[in-house]
Amino acid sequence: MKVLILGSGAVGTVIGNILSRHEEIEQIAMADLDLEKARKAARKAANKKKVTAIAMNANNVDDMKKGMKGYDMVINATLPRFFLKVMRACLESGVNYMDMATDLGVARHEKAGQKIEKVPIDLQLEQDDAWKEAGLSAMLCWGAEPGAVNVFARYAADQMDSVEKILVRDGDNSYIEGYDGFVSYWSPDTLIEECADLDALVWTNGRFERIPSLSKSEIWEFPPPIGKLKVWCVDHEETETLGRFIGKGCKECNFYLALSDEVADMLRMMKKMGFVSPVPIDVKGVKVAPRDVVTALMPSPAEMDLNAKIRGMGCASVMVIGKRGNKRYSHYIYNIADHEKCWQTYGANATAVQTATPTAIATVLKARGVIDRKGVFPPEMLDPGPIMEAFKKMGFPWQEEKKELSEG
Repeated sequence: MKVLILGSGAVGTVIGNILSRHEEIEQIAMADLDLEKARKAARKAANKKKVTAIAMNANNVDDMKKGMKGYDMVINATLPRFFLKVMRACLESGVNYMDMATDLGVARHEKAGQKIEKVPIDLQLEQDDAWKEAGLSAMLCWGAEPGAVNVFARYAADQMDSVEKILVRDGDNSYIEGYDGFVSYWSPDTLIEECADLDALVWTNGRFERIPSLSKSEIWEFPPPIGKLKVWCVDHEETETLGRFIGKGCKECNFYLALSDEVADMLRMMKKMGFVSPVPIDVKGVKVAPRDVVTALMPSPAEMDLNAKIRGMGCASVMVIGKRGNKRYSHYIYNIADHEKCWQTYGANATAVQTATPTAIATVLKARGVIDRKGVFPPEMLDPGPIMEAFKKMGFPWQEEKKELSEG
């Protein structure tokens, strides 16, 4: 399989590194608007002979179509706002597509309390017939969260007769030695959008609803050595698909992210002051988006030397609560990654590695024919068995805990 990875940031770079190790992947192109950035990513591949670097503009369909010719799969590692254009270029070029998120920002106009009938990922899912007719696959949301946790949730739900809740929880107990500034381990633009700019989408009572972001929190006990952390309800892709596609009567699905009170307060204040907006304003005759100012002041996850100084663990997890027969129980499945070990192996933090690894594994499974579905689909619409097995064998180990519960 010949693969083009569009976006040479932290995650795209690690995907290229991992894929270069697999014999099923014969050729890889690292593509980015910044050619030198793509070249730098290519130099970090484990097998450099397979990897080239090219310039590509994710905001220009014609430019992408020219560069995509001859490839079998495009992995979209750009910002979500470009996803529909990248999908269009892939479909018109006859190339399979994969991403790790969706454009949550298209729902910026929706506010808490409004009736929600269509969610952002529907703009991709509604293209299903066109992709099937073309004999192509558009594999949506294949990172860790969303991605691996969707597979985990399907795996747990398949063992139940009915499902009550699907609770996605992201925890990280890390710190950066000698640094006390504001930093994001993934795209700062995405962090601000999900946690501050958008109201959080939840699946409740079998329907979609939005609640103010960071308005709900709880203490969640992550597996050791992470332990208890305060987590906050924010907007994320899993709630758009898991409740309705896993079904089985699921009444509740939400996503909570571990943040310190200090960071949560700062994000709220940024929103009040207008700094989270992506809409350009006039500043002394110059048009600038407030969010762009903030992200320009933050370290880039791919470039920051701080990655080598991160100490601690990150956890991607999901708990499914439901019944089998008369037994009500919880099934908790998770992956834990060590920031320091990820740096030593890939030159990236655990968040980037956790996101990149399921994407790379799914690409290899596609190359092998294990994933052969056509059309547009999220991970939970596939048979989880072979994927769960591949996770364990190919560098994404997972653990599980089952606990019997009283009637709730």
